[in-house]
Amino acid sequence: MPAGIDFSAPVELRCILRPQSEMRRMIPTVIFTTLFVGLVVAVIVGLMAPNTPAIWLTAAIVVGLATGGLMYGRIHARLARTYGDRQRLTVSPYGLIRTDGTIRTDMPWAGMNRIEVRNSALPGRRANVRQAGAAGVGANAVLDVARTKIAAGIVGRATISPLPGANRAQLKVHDRLSGGRSNLRGGGSHLAEQGLIFPGEFEENWAQGVVGAYLRHYRPDIRFPA
Repeated sequence: MPAGIDFSAPVELRCILRPQSEMRRMIPTVIFTTLFVGLVVAVIVGLMAPNTPAIWLTAAIVVGLATGGLMYGRIHARLARTYGDRQRLTVSPYGLIRTDGTIRTDMPWAGMNRIEVRNSALPGRRANVRQAGAAGVGANAVLDVARTKIAAGIVGRATISPLPGANRAQLKVHDRLSGGRSNLRGGGSHLAEQGLIFPGEFEENWAQGVVGAYLRHYRPDIRFPA
């Protein structure tokens, strides 16, 4: 546990996730999209030039690789911008405030009820992937696998609010995940009874770090995972 913490003062933690490590989980999606686009191009060009396989084969390879490369580059750029500039966790006497450029999650200490192991992949990442070129290619199953990342999260009542300039596609994902109870795209806030914050995004060993220290100070009744 960090020494000399002033529990009356807020502490801002930067995101420790790195695009390179996160992108490794997206490789299956990129490969799937590359092959799918290449197949579609091969069929279309093959119908126009059935007697020249070199043409449709070359077109399939070039377009498929270009699409996969563009998709990879755009997702990497978004993740770099989110992790480097936007994703922050403020730990204070009030509780936890997490921002990521899309939404703000306010979770007071009194609203927290447990720590639970969940899938910590960002809900908005599917929207990022679709915008980068995976939309309409039937890659949902691949995306689900790529988005799976199990970690301990703090669960409790939280207020979810859209941030200025947030991507509407990402807000739509959050609205859908709320079961229609939120209208983030319309600028409205939403009280989530099962709000979720993953402190491991901001501290590698958060249970022995700043978040853990504040949690033990303000909510000593909450049990940490083994």
